[in-house]
Amino acid sequence: MMKFAKAALAAALLSATAPVAAVAQTTEPVSFTLNNKTHHTLVSLYISKVSTNDWEEDIFGDDVLKAGASVEVTIDDDLEDCNYDVKATFSDGDDVIVANQDFCELDGGSIDITE
Repeated sequence: MMKFAKAALAAALLSATAPVAAVAQTTEPVSFTLNNKTHHTLVSLYISKVSTNDWEEDIFGDDVLKAGASVEVTIDDDLEDCNYDVKATFSDGDDVIVANQDFCELDGGSIDITE
């Protein structure tokens, strides 16, 4: 499924997404830097298609992203669409959801997770 590539540790939440005029597709891996700009450890990261309420498996697995840290994330899962929802779960049990994230535009960029 989705692969989590470690490079540096950090967590971040993207606050804005760009609208998409047409349905785009990507089958290429998508890489981005995840920056944790909170005071809490990020323990789980999930994505799902915008069209579903079900989350895929935890991208982090047994790993965590400490407060103030960053990590390189690569999703190599033959993504069928460009737009996905992103859910981050923190050690205190709180969740942050970024809806309708455009992964085609994101590739090579970063997501900042904030409180």
